[in-house]
Amino acid sequence: MSNNHKIALFADIHSNLEAFEACLEHANECGVDEYIFLGDLVGYNADPVAIIEKIAELIDKGKAKAVLGNHDQAIFMDHSKFMNSDAWQAIQWTREQLNDDHVNFLKNLPLMHQTDDVSYVHASAANPQSWSYIQDSLAAWRCSEASGTNYTFVGHVHEPALYYQSSSGKLLHFKPLPGNPIPISKHRKWVSITGSLGQPRDGNPAANYALFELDQEIITFNRIDYDHHKAATKVEQAGLPLKLALRLLNAK
Repeated sequence: MSNNHKIALFADIHSNLEAFEACLEHANECGVDEYIFLGDLVGYNADPVAIIEKIAELIDKGKAKAVLGNHDQAIFMDHSKFMNSDAWQAIQWTREQLNDDHVNFLKNLPLMHQTDDVSYVHASAANPQSWSYIQDSLAAWRCSEASGTNYTFVGHVHEPALYYQSSSGKLLHFKPLPGNPIPISKHRKWVSITGSLGQPRDGNPAANYALFELDQEIITFNRIDYDHHKAATKVEQAGLPLKLALRLLNAK
């Protein structure tokens, strides 16, 4: 490990190859040592096979780790009661694209990964398979308490956010600005929501990913422009719901 181990945090890629490749290129230029994929590799968009195979290759090379997301689990478990019709239609389409090896790759992803003082989970460390959303300070506190680590990195919520422990012990919400390095001392508890790489929902179509500098105790939330028009066209051409293509354009 270098003196400044850099970890790229990719969440909610959702089969968006164009966004994935743009973020991968940016992360490589930043000298990233390791990739962490925070679940929801598939769903919504048109390139599930390419995404799974590229991530599996990085894992095989020892350069990455990944955790299971609810859309990944929906490939091999019935989530029809928990998803809207567009999301479920995309899951059914995705199943038809995948072979047994792809499905087994998703089945073998863990719900959570922990190393040293860091936890990685898709939704929340508090009962990960309930797929609950961290949208307020109380949910962030529950997640942090359950993880037992000072750093907890999650996805699931498609907008970036950061929660930090105040002097009173409460976790407070902070909205990070893109490209600004944020000191995150290991002497506090932090819950970081990376934001969606493959389907942003904050009105900005640029892809989200975060860069965590472990030894320097710094996190930077990045927004990366990519050809979202191409990605949207592929969604439409695949016969997926038009709303999913439009969402890549308007990020809402």
